[in-house]
Amino acid sequence: MTSMASWHVEIQTSPQSVPSTPQWLGEVAIMAHYLSRLGLLEQVAERVRFARRRFETYDVIDFVVVLIGYALSGEPTLKSFYERLLPFATPFMALFGRELLPSRSALSRFLGALDQPTVEMVRTLFEEDLLARPLAEGGEQRAGLRDRCGELWKVFDEDATRQAARQRALPHTWDLPPASRRMDRVCAPGYTGRKRGEVVRTRTTLLQAHTQQWFGTYGHAGNGDYRGDLLRSVQIIMRYAVKENLPLAQIILRLDGQYGDMAVVIDLASRGLCFVTRGKDYGLLDLAAVQARLALPPDEVSTHPETGTCRALFDCPEIPLPGHDASHRCHPSCNRETCPHWGDTRRRRV
Repeated sequence: MTSMASWHVEIQTSPQSVPSTPQWLGEVAIMAHYLSRLGLLEQVAERVRFARRRFETYDVIDFVVVLIGYALSGEPTLKSFYERLLPFATPFMALFGRELLPSRSALSRFLGALDQPTVEMVRTLFEEDLLARPLAEGGEQRAGLRDRCGELWKVFDEDATRQAARQRALPHTWDLPPASRRMDRVCAPGYTGRKRGEVVRTRTTLLQAHTQQWFGTYGHAGNGDYRGDLLRSVQIIMRYAVKENLPLAQIILRLDGQYGDMAVVIDLASRGLCFVTRGKDYGLLDLAAVQARLALPPDEVSTHPETGTCRALFDCPEIPLPGHDASHRCHPSCNRETCPHWGDTRRRRV
């Protein structure tokens, strides 16, 4: 130990390395106590089963708690997360009632071998816990959006985010094995927009706007299955409506421009769910009923107090969508030979 003193500053140094406590460890401790008190960790350990060879001494719950800590830490990569966590591995796992911290390589092998049924089981557990416990007594029932008539609406946000990944050039010569990229399993070519990259991965989330509760998250390589994820979100919203004794007519699903085509509109309209989307099929404006309504004065005109932007609101009556037969809902097994509505609906679903 050496010490340097001055009349205005004192510095002490030591050759012993003493890592500082991560600033996110306190939040992890609170979350671990909360999940343990609710019994959710115990349910994951009992109900989520995933067997594979060379599982070593770890269980599924060990990897789940590592992923929970990684999500709460905000670290950019698993490598940086493990570098901060390793000096505190024992107390970190003790917070969740576990002993051994899985190595980074063991976690990588586990995630690479994880199958979809196991993922769905974890998702089901968290969804059941979310629907089983309201946030506060009567608080969630009062939260919402009130329209001009004073009616209360519940608003859900469905949003898909694409993350582009850049890849380095790989040599292709006769003396080298075929090129292999680790990202081929999680990324695929897709729309990158203004982001620089060769391959992308899409993550879709379902969020309740008033309570900031996450009801679902889905990840896919490339552009993803946006219509399939949307239908899964609709099923979650329906289960939420049944649990809260809410009619679907009081729930609004807010979508961005990705979902503004006719196929998505038909999917949602056939299920009786109210939605707001930024449409990209501008051919709807050419309908005679829409043109007749736009020729009349708007129902309301609003001006933004800061920017001065003026917006006109038009309430249109129920307009039948072209190619939409409310009495028929195409089954995934429908084809051109057996489905009489193929030319009306399936053509827009490609």
